[in-house]
Amino acid sequence: MEARIRVRVELVSGGRVVLDEELARLLVLVDRLGSLLAASKALHIPYSRAWEKIASAEKAAGGKLIEARRGGPKGGGARLTGLARRLLARYLAEYRRIVGAPLIVGEAAEPPEVGVYAGSSDYAVARLVGLLRERGVAAEAYWLGSARGVAALVLGEADIAGLHVHVPGGNAGYLRSLGLGGEVALVRGYERLQGFLSRSPMTLEDIMRGLLEGRLRLVNRNRGSGTRMLLDALLGEWASRLGVAGGPRRVRGYGFEASTHSEVAEAVAKGDADVGLAVKAAAALHGLSFTSVAWERFDFAVRAGSLGEGFVGDFLEALGSREFRRILDSLEGYRAPGDMGRVEPLSDIR
Repeated sequence: MEARIRVRVELVSGGRVVLDEELARLLVLVDRLGSLLAASKALHIPYSRAWEKIASAEKAAGGKLIEARRGGPKGGGARLTGLARRLLARYLAEYRRIVGAPLIVGEAAEPPEVGVYAGSSDYAVARLVGLLRERGVAAEAYWLGSARGVAALVLGEADIAGLHVHVPGGNAGYLRSLGLGGEVALVRGYERLQGFLSRSPMTLEDIMRGLLEGRLRLVNRNRGSGTRMLLDALLGEWASRLGVAGGPRRVRGYGFEASTHSEVAEAVAKGDADVGLAVKAAAALHGLSFTSVAWERFDFAVRAGSLGEGFVGDFLEALGSREFRRILDSLEGYRAPGDMGRVEPLSDIR
């Protein structure tokens, strides 16, 4: 058997990894291509994982590593911050000193032009993307969660961001709070029913008591997702009502994260968790019990300058089509308002 010595080089701060080989390569390619999406594709890293690595590194480093730049192929793009450049330069120098050779990154070509949806996981969006592909429109969907979907839109990585945030002012209020009033328009989407999935019927009080008292195991959603925002609000409200101290993080399984509603349903169905918050369609598709929590608005954010153009125009036309309304009718826990597909600048929304 041939044995080799492998050296692992990491830049660490406060016991947390700031940079490793994979993230260093990712940052080099972001700098070269001006796109986190293109860099992740070049390295064959799932886009959601690239976001997770960036977010984790930013928390360890105490600052932003990538930021939006102007003038990219979709009205923006990603570039390294000064902090990222300093950390990357130090990492590459130490890597060369320790390993005795430079870090090999390789060349990467610009990806082909494809329409990109990024944002919240959703069954109807998946069907809508499928409908676009049937019409000959090149489209991809990345389940990043509401907050990261909007970030991808701002970076120019996405054409459409799907969001359902549970904050004062709802989806429009969230976008305004980010200072996007002049850049982004909100497209009226549809409504969907959120609730708890379980293997046997339970009341909402049974579930909240079970979670807060440690008797039930949770499968959570990823950070930045609207579903996680809703869950945190519920846990805080019920902890106060029941007089339970400690907050959401005392819940068993709070750190067990799933990226999609289907993954939540699968974890509950397999017994890896007792309950998880997801849309009603996930319960129906996996044969699980469902305890209703709330109907919510699921809307879309687009750059104001892209309205009616290319992929955005194709997406909005499909969103308002009779064919898509029939798709919504076929999914449990979805309903289409009469004004679905209406586009409004944030400044016009009260």
